[in-house]
Amino acid sequence: MSQTHDAIVIGAGPAGSSLALRLAQQGRSCLLLDGARFPRAKVCGEGLMPHGLHALAEVGLDAAARGEAFSGIRYRLGDGTVAEGRFPGGGQGVGLERSWLDTELLALAEASERIEVRLETWVREPRFAAAPDQLAEVQLPGGSARAPVLVGADGCRSPTRRAAGLEAPAPKRARFGVGAHFDHAPRSDPFVEVFLGQGYELYTTPVSPTRTNVALLTDEAYLRAALQGRLEAGLREAMRQSSGRGPLLAAAELVGKVRTIGPLAHQALRAHAEGLILVGDAAGALDPITGEGLSIGLATSAIAAEVLGGAFAANDFSARRLAAWTRRRRQAIRGLEAFTRALLFLSERPELAGRAIRNLAGAPETFSRLLGVAAGGSLSSLRLRDGLRLLAGV
Repeated sequence: MSQTHDAIVIGAGPAGSSLALRLAQQGRSCLLLDGARFPRAKVCGEGLMPHGLHALAEVGLDAAARGEAFSGIRYRLGDGTVAEGRFPGGGQGVGLERSWLDTELLALAEASERIEVRLETWVREPRFAAAPDQLAEVQLPGGSARAPVLVGADGCRSPTRRAAGLEAPAPKRARFGVGAHFDHAPRSDPFVEVFLGQGYELYTTPVSPTRTNVALLTDEAYLRAALQGRLEAGLREAMRQSSGRGPLLAAAELVGKVRTIGPLAHQALRAHAEGLILVGDAAGALDPITGEGLSIGLATSAIAAEVLGGAFAANDFSARRLAAWTRRRRQAIRGLEAFTRALLFLSERPELAGRAIRNLAGAPETFSRLLGVAAGGSLSSLRLRDGLRLLAGV
């Protein structure tokens, strides 16, 4: 038996679920598919920036009431240097467990009369529309489903992207993530902390007064030398060698398992094709060094919904029409891409990175404007003097 929907969304993570909810708000019927069983454990920084929180509120989820609020980012160096930056305009982010976010977004989707949710349902070999008057089709247990537009929201290693021939070459520098939760005595601190270690960055994000998410980003060499075969011991050792929260958490109680993910930051040649768009990490994942992955997926889903709304109104799902999504997405993340490249450049040059952090320690206004760019703002908000302060400390 074949079913027809307005859209088929492959991937029920935050980007896919939030887009399905936005399309339902437009009156469109969606089939939301995912091969995983939820809730699922996944390595994630779990820090939602202000624009990510705003995007969640637009689809009906008040995440600020659940998580642990933070007002900025704190960078630490091994020599004791500390640089703190707050979000412009008094903005706040929230540390939030990914499993809760996934579950709540899915609950909203399942409660919608216009969204059919099917979990533990893998999509293999989707048939893409070859012409504007054709429908895309996926084979499901017991039949098939068709729609004028297919949405690939199936993550960094998106099978949908690969099947559509949109896979870009792998990044030259392979990067990996390691993450776990630790329980501890109640404490409150309105910052996400980032410690710049030798060959890695260590992130600590409080997700409640008694639980902190610890995420480590590194390359393959460090992963093999320090963590392979001893994930928990290696992560705790990196925590002990850090400063700030890390040493305090090194002896804390581990919740669940230490997990890995990677290689990270796979890209797409473009985020659209005939009758197809890619969203979230499937559209191209930036290196998670900025901690913006979740917020990007949520915020840009609003743009994807606008583009699809226009396509539905015109009854036109051609690649030419959907190219607006690729173009607008690139414009939306341009500032963050530049910020990410700068941070990766510094991460490969410890002495230069140390100098930049020491300069930011004396220039909180510059740090705040940089955070504004990372949180969805424009590069035009930066000033020439910000660059001089960052690089030269003047």
